Amino acid sequence: MTTTPRTTLNDPTVEVLDQAECLALLGAQRLGRLAVTRGPDVGPHVVPVNYTLLRGSIVFRSAPGTKLHRLVTEPVTFEVDSFDPYMRSGWSVVVEGIAYEASDREMEFEDINLRPLVERQNSRWARLVPRSMTGRRITAG
Repeated sequence: MTTTPRTTLNDPTVEVLDQAECLALLGAQRLGRLAVTRGPDVGPHVVPVNYTLLRGSIVFRSAPGTKLHRLVTEPVTFEVDSFDPYMRSGWSVVVEGIAYEASDREMEFEDINLRPLVERQNSRWARLVPRSMTGRRITAG
């Protein structure tokens, strides 16, 4: 954990979080943002997903479409954050990695507590295996 020092009493402090802290923050939330590529000349496709952690990987359900197609062909980025405007403090965790469509058979014996935001009859399991995980916490002076 690295902390940026304050230059005055009102300056915010930025703290770099270690992997254990990042995993703890990811485990405490249920909604994140998944970014997948759309093409060389197009910006990323960013969508909210509800998720859960499963032994260090991020698990969610997705209906077939752009998100599911792209996440199994390209690296993805996943972001979760929290911010308190009154206290002027918050944190962010960014996970980069490879995702794949997990089979029902792979997931059937897992104890997964995940309720989809939107029930879709044809939704599939997706699992993001992190390659890197970074986090920052900002605290007001």
